[in-house]
Amino acid sequence: MSSFQLKKTLLLALPVAMLCGCALQTPPEGADLRRQAVPALEGQATWANAATAGAAANGWLATFDDAGLQRLVREAIAHNGDLRLAAVRVQQAQALVAIQRSGLLPSAGVKGRAGNSETQLLSIGASWEIDLWGRIRAQSRAAQSQYAATRDDYLWAQRVVAATTARAWFTLIQNARLEDRLRKTAAIQEELVRITGQRVEIGVAPDTELLEARNALRAQRDAIGKAELARGQAAQALELLLGRYPAGEIATGPELPAMPPVPAAGLPANLVERRPDLTASAHRVAAAFDMRQSAEAARLPRISISAAITGIRSDVFLLNQAGSPIKGLNGSFFAPIFTGGELKARADYYSDEEKAALIAYGNTALQALGEVEAGLQAESGYAERTRQLRERVDESRVLVQREEARASIGASDTRSLLKQRQALVAAEMDLINVQADHLNQRIALLLALGGDWKDEAGAGA
Repeated sequence: MSSFQLKKTLLLALPVAMLCGCALQTPPEGADLRRQAVPALEGQATWANAATAGAAANGWLATFDDAGLQRLVREAIAHNGDLRLAAVRVQQAQALVAIQRSGLLPSAGVKGRAGNSETQLLSIGASWEIDLWGRIRAQSRAAQSQYAATRDDYLWAQRVVAATTARAWFTLIQNARLEDRLRKTAAIQEELVRITGQRVEIGVAPDTELLEARNALRAQRDAIGKAELARGQAAQALELLLGRYPAGEIATGPELPAMPPVPAAGLPANLVERRPDLTASAHRVAAAFDMRQSAEAARLPRISISAAITGIRSDVFLLNQAGSPIKGLNGSFFAPIFTGGELKARADYYSDEEKAALIAYGNTALQALGEVEAGLQAESGYAERTRQLRERVDESRVLVQREEARASIGASDTRSLLKQRQALVAAEMDLINVQADHLNQRIALLLALGGDWKDEAGAGA
């Protein structure tokens, strides 16, 4: 076959090879992916626990009506170190997409030789592997899926940082309020020690009563020390989230915010399409699916074409008789015969990787569903506990008021009044604890439902 006939054959074969190229299979997605990975979700149209009807919404941060919290979340999103690292991972994945996509395009280059030798050469060439079986396309598509997964990881990391910041803020307020109540209790106990000391001096009370009062005061002072440490540690944890130096100096809010209404929960089937960590896991299934296709295609023959234009200048007599520049169009064919089992092992590896990604997606989805169910179940319990503790605080205040009235007319011992005040403070501390626990549980539910902390317009407040 002449050079002209070879070129003609290659040019004719090129479009045929492209048209006959192996079409890539589509990775499982949507309902098909759920059926394969989360069979437990089949037939589960509603949540098992009581839930508010309606689609889960974004913008949950504003529902707490806490301007200080909104400022802190925005600061954490802007300066948190883990988020900065996640953003770099997104950029890396985007660069990898460009790397893999470049394999679909021809490559070109120039090489030359010059100097004191008898021959100077300049050659411009290009080569292109015809992706007949989809090996390169599958790699490119896998890189795009990995990029989408990394991008969703970043979105999820933002929501986790926002939720963690909110919980750290609530914990800081909780510890500060508890420390304040403990100081009040200790002040009341100091007064009880003073009164008990007077009673012992005049002989109307035994020494043991004074010892008991002093021991109670020591225990309360010890509790204050623990509360101070807990508040400082909570402040440091929040400062680390904000990217600040952990000096424990951040100021706390005055009171815990009011509990917003229970959020709408949407449907279980919609959760896996809404939460970024689940969509990221689904993208990884797609990436593993395509990497398996690429590994299987690598076991098949490869066809490449190359072209070059070469100019030669030489003092050698025979070369001067040749035409310059020299043009060439070539085709190459490579079919792997023996690779020591590498190609089969690689295909097996990515086949197992696909299975692992599917299992990981199912595990993540089940865990997410469990988080929502746990949050919904806890809502009613916390609401009832809060109601009962509010009633206890209200009744304790009534008892204090009545004891104050009796003490004012001499019908009651001052010690009874002080003990009623201590009981009131204890009830307030229990209420603070359950309110903070309920707020933290609400944040966990909001995060589990997959809504963004920002509203649809992208504002944090």
